[in-house]
Amino acid sequence: MKHQIKSIIAVTVCSLLASRMAAAQQAAPSQPGSWLQDTKITIGLGVGRMARYAGSDEYRAVPVPVLKIVSSSGFFLDSTQGAGYRHDISDTLFASAAIGYGAGRKDSNDGLQSGSDKLKGMGEIKGSVLANLEAGIKLGGSSTFSAGLSQPLSNRERGISYHAQLSSTVLKLEKDNVTVSGAAYFGSAKYNQTFFGVTALQSRNSGYAQYKAESGLNALNASVVWTHSFNRTWSVSTMVGATHYMQKAADSPLVLAKTNYSGFTSVNYSF
Repeated sequence: MKHQIKSIIAVTVCSLLASRMAAAQQAAPSQPGSWLQDTKITIGLGVGRMARYAGSDEYRAVPVPVLKIVSSSGFFLDSTQGAGYRHDISDTLFASAAIGYGAGRKDSNDGLQSGSDKLKGMGEIKGSVLANLEAGIKLGGSSTFSAGLSQPLSNRERGISYHAQLSSTVLKLEKDNVTVSGAAYFGSAKYNQTFFGVTALQSRNSGYAQYKAESGLNALNASVVWTHSFNRTWSVSTMVGATHYMQKAADSPLVLAKTNYSGFTSVNYSF
């Protein structure tokens, strides 16, 4: 039943977006330069701090590249979401489909990649190209609720992840914008086992007790993003967040800290 529901959601969202993309292309104006005139581009660079892996008790500094391209027709390119298309179904409903990338995990402190020497013997989790599908509703004002899934297209042994998120802009001034978000993250049995489980072979190689992680809720997250605009082009964004691991994930011997914290600051240029 779960796979049937997942397939129905995926087919429905993809069919809707595909038909809308075709309609948008047919209706697109032919004037040269019109696409760029209706597109907002934001680029930036920052630095952040995050756990070495999900549940780690160690932290690392990471660069934070910012790239966001949004066209009035609905196409977008985002450094976190990937490349895709968003369609406003009505004044309140929206859906999106994108191709993105999910990072893997090393069993060593390997530069900027997720991982830790404390995972030695656990082996590598390879990164995956992901199909990201999402649908949501505008709740009034500046609040939205959305739900989505990420289906791996490569290295499919990674498993499927799901999320539900509530976001709201709590402060909107001429130069300052503050948004708060809360999210719940879920994983298929394969996904939770990949990131939180320990097989018999991994147990022998790493010394961690064997552990089977079942499907379901694995984490809750809360975050705050403050963006201050100096003018129409330059801005600074700061995010702080906390992720608390739940249920089967929290009981994993790999989760050495049940709550991880993260944050970043970036300088952005929009045109």
